[in-house]
Amino acid sequence: MLILGLECTGKKSSVALVRDEKLIAISPLQSDFGQPTQKLFSTVQSLCQDNEVSWSEIELLAITHGPGSFTGLRVGITFAKTFAYVTGCPLKAVSTFAATAQGLTISCERVEVIEDLRKGQVAWQRFEVQDDVWIPSGPLIAEELDVWKNHDHSGVIYAGLGIPRLTRQLPNQTWPADWKLAPEDDWSPDAATVARCGRLRFLEEGSDDPFQLQPLYIRRSAAEEKAQAK
Repeated sequence: MLILGLECTGKKSSVALVRDEKLIAISPLQSDFGQPTQKLFSTVQSLCQDNEVSWSEIELLAITHGPGSFTGLRVGITFAKTFAYVTGCPLKAVSTFAATAQGLTISCERVEVIEDLRKGQVAWQRFEVQDDVWIPSGPLIAEELDVWKNHDHSGVIYAGLGIPRLTRQLPNQTWPADWKLAPEDDWSPDAATVARCGRLRFLEEGSDDPFQLQPLYIRRSAAEEKAQAK
C-alpha cells in the first residue's frame, strides 16, 4: 500500500511517502516566513514528482487531526479533504497523541502524551504497547494542572510538545527527576510515523468520510477566546 502521510500539527511538520512500513521519502514543511503549512501543496507536489509518483497511485492519505497547532490543523485538514475528494483516495485521520506514542524510539510499556492547554489546564492520554502497537488505555482527558500533578507518575514515560510549557508551571519550574521523559526528538511525530499509524488504523477501521472530518480541538484558539470575550 502506497501512503501519503501529512503531519501539520507540531515541530516535525512534514509530508512523506511510505509503502507499507518502508519509508520512500520525507520532506519537512519548512518556510522562511509564516506558517510552515504555507508550502504544503508545493511540498506534496515536489515530493511526488521527485519520486515519480502520480497522485492517482496513492492508495491512502493519512493525516493527524489534532490536538496541535490551530493553523496547521486547519490547513492540513482542508488539503486532505480536497485531495481525497478530487482523487478519490481513502483518507484516515489519527490523533496526534496516538501518532506520538507510535513514534517512540525507546523501549517501554506505558507512555503518557501531554499538552499544555494554558490557563492552568493540561490534556493527557496514556497508551500501552501490545504487539508493537500502542493502544490507548483510556480517553484523552483535559483537567486542571493541580489535579494532574497529583496523579501516580510511576512507571510512565512522558512525551508531548507541552512538556516545556508545563515545566514552567511546576514548582521551581523544574520537571521532577522521577517523572521519566522520552527523548525530546520523540515528543512529536513526523509524517512517516503518521503514515504508518494511519495504515494500521485504516486496516482495522476502514477510511474516514472526508466530509465529516473535523480538527480535534481541546481548547478554543486565542482569536476565538478574544472574540468571545468582546
